[in-house]
Amino acid sequence: MKLVVFGQALLHAPVAWNAKVREIAEGADAILCNFEGCLPPPDAWPMKRKTVHPAGPAALMDLKRLGVTHLALANNHIWDFGHVGIIVTRRAAEAAGFAVAGAGIDRDQARRPAIRNGVALVSVDAGPTPDWAIARAHPGVAALRVRRVLGLPRRDLDLLTEISTDSGEAERLARRRNIGFDAAVAPPLGLDVIEAPVRQEILSIDDDDLDRLCRDIVAARADADKVIVAVHYHQWAPDWMRAPDWFTTLTDKALAAGADAVTGTGPPWALPAILSGRTMAAPGLGSIAFHTGRADRYDALSLPVWRGLAVVLEDGRWTIHDIDVARPDQAASDA
Repeated sequence: MKLVVFGQALLHAPVAWNAKVREIAEGADAILCNFEGCLPPPDAWPMKRKTVHPAGPAALMDLKRLGVTHLALANNHIWDFGHVGIIVTRRAAEAAGFAVAGAGIDRDQARRPAIRNGVALVSVDAGPTPDWAIARAHPGVAALRVRRVLGLPRRDLDLLTEISTDSGEAERLARRRNIGFDAAVAPPLGLDVIEAPVRQEILSIDDDDLDRLCRDIVAARADADKVIVAVHYHQWAPDWMRAPDWFTTLTDKALAAGADAVTGTGPPWALPAILSGRTMAAPGLGSIAFHTGRADRYDALSLPVWRGLAVVLEDGRWTIHDIDVARPDQAASDA
């Protein structure tokens, strides 16, 4: 078996895949990637005021032409056009012949692994994701919620409490809680903070979501030879070129549950992948195509968004390959 995992495909225009990408894909039994976008329904209105990524009409066919078989849909752009956009995008991907996972009409469909040619794809979004976009009895993404809090010393917490009281914010929050607008417990000034020895950002995975993911991996293993977990996230480490600590926790749990690989997208740059025997962890594959409107800003900041990774499993061995990412200024006719 030859299995290939690419990073995120953010496509607004037709793409001519470069020779190395085509070479990596050639002869693969299964090719997986994250479809970073949404096929906008007619007359639909975006749910955001910035960073909206409606996929171009040729996007699915360009991925099909490369040989992609599995699409991970759990990401922050599948819901750019609301619940209807999620449904339309999933149905279009299925109609085009892809095995899809990570978003659906309800939580059961969103969580269901995509299985084809002996390979199961489990796709989750680690957010941050608005509550309405998490699949439950309504359309949304399969969520792996990562909680972000600020850890502050006691003196800082006392100061926040004083500011909240003096400014009237504490009274306002109390009234909202009494009516039922907000949760029963709200922190000072509405900030999510806990006590810590020093000031620090603390990220942790929701235990219920992690347990649910592990159960999904076990179920997928019963029906497939290989199980790949694809995680999309924007809960990055303060140092963007380092994998966040919570990803290591996730990887350990997922591999122990039976996954063969855990891959990440979201950071639009590659992070070091780790091979361990017959398993693999790649916290940041970067992109295969990145049709961003911020190309000049990334270049000015020397952020390496035009280098991605592909990971390949062949003859029971994982290998890692650097790839050049398709840029927004490269039309299909240029290749």
